[in-house]
Amino acid sequence: MASIKYIIGKRGGDRPEVTLKLTINNILRVQTKVPGVLVYRQYWSEAKQCNDTSRKFIKPWEVQEMAAINKTLANLAAEVLTRATATAEEDITRVWLAAEVDNILHPEKYGQVEEAPKTLMQAVNDLIDGAPIRIVQRTGKPVSARTQIHYKQMRNHLTAYLHTQDLADLDLADVNKDFYDSFVAFLYGQGLKLNTIGKHIKNIKAAINALPLAQRATCEFVEPKKCVKLTEEVDNIYLTEAELEAIATLPIDTPYLDRVRDQFILLAWTGCRYSDLDKLTRDNIVTINGREYFKIEQQKTGARPTIPILPATRAILEKYGYNVPRPMANQKFNEYIKDVARLAGLTDEVKITRTEAGKRVTQRHVKWQCVSAHTARRSFATNMYKRDFPTLMIMKITGHQTEKAFLSYIKVTEDENAERMMKLFEEQEARRLSQGAGK
Repeated sequence: MASIKYIIGKRGGDRPEVTLKLTINNILRVQTKVPGVLVYRQYWSEAKQCNDTSRKFIKPWEVQEMAAINKTLANLAAEVLTRATATAEEDITRVWLAAEVDNILHPEKYGQVEEAPKTLMQAVNDLIDGAPIRIVQRTGKPVSARTQIHYKQMRNHLTAYLHTQDLADLDLADVNKDFYDSFVAFLYGQGLKLNTIGKHIKNIKAAINALPLAQRATCEFVEPKKCVKLTEEVDNIYLTEAELEAIATLPIDTPYLDRVRDQFILLAWTGCRYSDLDKLTRDNIVTINGREYFKIEQQKTGARPTIPILPATRAILEKYGYNVPRPMANQKFNEYIKDVARLAGLTDEVKITRTEAGKRVTQRHVKWQCVSAHTARRSFATNMYKRDFPTLMIMKITGHQTEKAFLSYIKVTEDENAERMMKLFEEQEARRLSQGAGK
């Protein structure tokens, strides 16, 4: 993983040059001056890594110049990271970095011939065509088949939108805030949900950002905070431990429903995604201090969590002689697990609120209708949280990289949260009084 940081030293007076520091995998660090790019010392923000144009008493011409400098630094950092990713680690030296910075800032010195500007659809097609052989830097794995499907869905919607505008394509200079607003309105008109629209926006940005810096420099669509990826927290259900017990003990005569039930319980007590269900086998069990755990590599993120084999998990493993049936297609599983949940009596009414066609819509469902494979993973996270296990401890098992992403899984209602707080308060009070009495 590569990262860039700009540093300003004590020399240079009020308008110092910055030093670009490149870090690779938190070990290899090289740095070089960025010649000719002078920042304003008094307005430099270490946190923002640029001149802060929001400060008071800045002259208008200073704001204009600082904005240009900030854009140069942002583009330089992005291009250096791109080149560093494509370069062998042993070749990344101070001399290499200085040469690359000079090459990026002054391409004319190297006699570089500019490519003809790419269009929006060309960028999208390049993203899709290159996806099967592209390695995702975060995971070190190829782009997943599911992500490739999402890319193609985005292209289909984009093609349909351009058709409504009597256009076949757009120059990147025209992919701006007006395009963003119009395209989002079009997708809402197609009945897409806000989070789905956000994924399409994200993938268009990915297509444009994959182009060389000179190609995307004039594209407003990818400027920070200009055309944001839309997202919202959606009301999703989880199953309580009592509901999981009702499913686990349900007598089922139909073999395929019995297998689906068992696989769901296995996911609900390991926190795994459905894509990792086939990894919960004897071959992936390790023994640590006399206890058995699953040690798997997650397909989506490449994380390698160590997962405790809890009693409910072991019961399923022993039922099948540690040879759990192979998972079926996710769509079929989601269809069958609803039948299981209905048979288990999950008939409470639930309300699901999300943004559809630009409006907040609340729909009422019977709970079993909302159960899917992913409900199991969400149930694990929520139930462990309600048991007062530390958030970071649960994250080590689910493989979440950030607490923000993890907390989006926690589906504790306001009433449950208040009840949990009261319980913890009473337990703390009891301990305090007990300690006081013992003195």
